[in-house]
Amino acid sequence: MSLLGTPSAKKVAKAWKQSMKDVLKVKKQSDIPELNKYQCGTYKMHSLKEAKEIAQTVLDKGIGIMNNEDLKLSKKILKGL
Repeated sequence: MSLLGTPSAKKVAKAWKQSMKDVLKVKKQSDIPELNKYQCGTYKMHSLKEAKEIAQTVLDKGIGIMNNEDLKLSKKILKGL
């Protein structure tokens, strides 16, 4: 997902959720915009079936807002790597 400006994390999460719902609505591979050799260098590697599986998993698990401080590994853990 590309962002313009500095939208709030809540707004980004809402947009991400909607984009996952949009993926599930695609009926066939040929309905995917820009999926051609001129606009997508990896167009042959796309799988609508896999995209739908991923989108459904994301929706099932939920979309949250992470905090970098909460994700930061301790120096003790980093020394052990």
